[in-house]
Amino acid sequence: MSDPSDEPEAPDTLPEALIQRIDSLELPELKAVLSYVERRIDALRTPIEEEIEATAAGEILQIENHGAYALVRKHPPDPDGPGANTDLVSLYHVRREPQLDGTESLHWAYLGDVHNSEQIRCDSCGGHLDKNASVCPHCGSENVHQSETEE
Repeated sequence: MSDPSDEPEAPDTLPEALIQRIDSLELPELKAVLSYVERRIDALRTPIEEEIEATAAGEILQIENHGAYALVRKHPPDPDGPGANTDLVSLYHVRREPQLDGTESLHWAYLGDVHNSEQIRCDSCGGHLDKNASVCPHCGSENVHQSETEE
């Protein structure tokens, strides 16, 4: 058992009855509460795609949501004026980042510019496929086609 002086201090904003109930839980129950609270927070958050679209400079081409982060392909802002620089496609890793005041902001990490390449896409789910694929491993569809896409 841990030393009682090592116990965390509860925030003033939580009701005393809730603190007492949480403090009475064993580790498996606490883990279940933590899992529930994380899912509850995710349900109440603005979807990351909406946050990205609302805050991004330039033109968003594609957002791939991977849960904890998103990959974003976009035309960067045009350095010579308003609008987007459609000559470039840049790839970013975007995640939510907690701030000291308890809020969150988006953290954008530039991964590089991407270039045109031939690629197969699934007509049903839009997933990216191997050039030799005839069946989509994401959805099982046989509706795949080759197209010139920016990658």
